[in-house]
Order: sequence, then structure tokens, then C-alpha cells
Amino acid sequence: MDKSSRSIIGGITGLFVAILCGLSACKEKAPVPKPKTYLRPNFPEHTYTNTLVKHPCFSYHFDLNSYYSLGPYSLNQSRAFFYFNQRLITPFNARQIIELGPFNGRLELFSFVFPSRDSLNRLINFSNDLVDEDKIKADSINFTRFLDPEHRIFGTFYRLYGNVANNFRFHITDSVNRFVLGNVMLECSPNYDSLQPSLDYIKEDLDRFLTSFRWNP
Repeated sequence: MDKSSRSIIGGITGLFVAILCGLSACKEKAPVPKPKTYLRPNFPEHTYTNTLVKHPCFSYHFDLNSYYSLGPYSLNQSRAFFYFNQRLITPFNARQIIELGPFNGRLELFSFVFPSRDSLNRLINFSNDLVDEDKIKADSINFTRFLDPEHRIFGTFYRLYGNVANNFRFHITDSVNRFVLGNVMLECSPNYDSLQPSLDYIKEDLDRFLTSFRWNP
């Protein structure tokens, strides 16, 4: 092969390589989906007012976020208390609603008067059964027990993580004859990722609620 032929072949080969490189460079990269993000709402500062809940069965007071308010209450001595499952039935004496202001939800407080230690054990088991109902859909659960013998405050607080109907549940008792069962209900579809900032804010208020809770004589 003479020199001119080799030059022509080399030129064609170079042109072919250049075209391939150009085509490779023009190829678009496969799109990578971005994780879903949520805007963090601007919440008001936590400020509190000591609030009295007074019912014929018994009364108590606690620090309440100033943006929340006492809602309606009802006395239900002769009615049954249903929650999720009709196997979980027990009578209660009063139901107090606390409206959670900007969160379009409520804190529900159920008051029970119990006559004996056996009745207290049944109420605690009942509270645990309600948590078990939510636990089925929860990703995880944390709980905190609190004991204040000086003020006769005993109870357990539960936080459930995930797309569950109730992310917070708790019960408080004096271990003598008074028992309060609480849970938070938000009027929206459960979506933990989008609700987490709101839940974290409410959790701080619940911590204050529990540490300030006192029975009225």
C-alpha cells in the first residue's frame, strides 16, 4: 500500500472516531428522580397559660400553649367508649377536647374514676391495647414513663412514628381513683414525612403538658 492510500485510510478512520465521540457526547444522561421535599411551616413561639379543666368527676390543671384552646366537653357516664375495635370498650366519665389551633386537630382527654386497684390495671391494659391498635401501622414507637410521687402523677407517654392515625398517646393516674387517657387527632391524611415538623412542635407542648399536670384537690 503506497503512502497516499495509507493517508486516505487514516483520515477516514479518524473521521469515524470523531463522529462516534460526537454522538457519545450528545447522549443525554438518564434523569435521576429527586426526593420529595416539604416546606417547613413557620410556627408561633411556645408560650403557655396555666389552664383548669373542671368536671363533676374530678378536675386538673396544666400549662397549655396559648395558641390552643379548651373545646367542648361531655359527660358520658352511661355511654360506651369505642376506639378502632369494638373489643376495646370501657365506660368513661368525661371527655374534654383541646383545640390545637393552627394544626387543625385536637387533643382528646378522657377522664375515668375507678374504684379499685384491679380497675386501674384494666384501664392501663386498655390504654396499652389502644397503642397496640396503632402500632400495627407504625414504623417504630418510643415510650416514656413518668413518676412524680410528690404530686401523685404516674403514667406513660407514647410516640408512634409512621403513617398512623394517632402519633401520640398517653395516660396519667394518681393510682388511687383518677385516670386520664389522652391522644392527639389531626384532621388530615396520615403522612408522617409532611407532618413531622408539626408533630415535633406538638410534642414540645405535650412534654410541657405532662410536666405541669396537677390534680385539683
